[in-house]
Amino acid sequence: MTDTTDRVLLSHVQDLCARAAKGTMCATSFLTPGQQRDIIELLQHTGHMARARVWGGFFGAERGCILLFPDYAVELCDPSLQGAAAVEELLTLCGEEDPVCALHIRGSGFCKLTHRDYLGSLLSLGLEREVLGDIELLDEHSAYLFCRTVMASYIQESLLRVGGDKVTVQTVHVGADFASQRKVQLIHDTVASARLDCVVASLANLSREDAQQIIRDGRVELEYRAEEHVDRPVQPPASLSIRGIGKFRVLSIATQTKKGRFRMSAERFV
Repeated sequence: MTDTTDRVLLSHVQDLCARAAKGTMCATSFLTPGQQRDIIELLQHTGHMARARVWGGFFGAERGCILLFPDYAVELCDPSLQGAAAVEELLTLCGEEDPVCALHIRGSGFCKLTHRDYLGSLLSLGLEREVLGDIELLDEHSAYLFCRTVMASYIQESLLRVGGDKVTVQTVHVGADFASQRKVQLIHDTVASARLDCVVASLANLSREDAQQIIRDGRVELEYRAEEHVDRPVQPPASLSIRGIGKFRVLSIATQTKKGRFRMSAERFV
């Protein structure tokens, strides 16, 4: 982490660790996987990893809060418990409410609603992205939103329309066995190299020159961070977002063809 916001976040997490060490359960806001990775490295380096759990409302969530528990809760928690069950027991031992809440957003059934529709409508309420976790589409007309519990009532009262469609919002319990429903489209192609511009050109169906331009314009995120260096190598597995085009996961770049190109496999989230 190098920019000001990230340094502030690291300092904030260190403060939360100090509070947890004194007996208070603490939680960060929702973090990207890249931020989670960097904070986990900090926790490992400072010896606080044993008290930490990443929690986004269900096991395998992409965006998640890092929960920091007091030593007594960690020591009393059944070590055989994993994932949602472990988080539930730790919260019970601390006497704390789950900081993550699930909301069921349901449209009228007359409009097809997308992930972008839900997120855009939520942000238009003045909400910060940090209070919003994953948005899991259930079908074309409804979705689960995972959010900070303190914001649930406001969202229920304020979110009246999504993508031009009237919606209802209700609190739900998703259960420990809930898994992501997000669909992906497999992509197989060849690229000249693992450079970012080559990969973006392939995934976005652009010329290499156009791919370089959108990278320099700041429209590409690699591993959840804006990347403006066209020659940055992409090391699979890697998350890659292209603003206005979509989100991808690069699975592999390997095995040269007879023409000297590299076979690439990727997923596009749809």
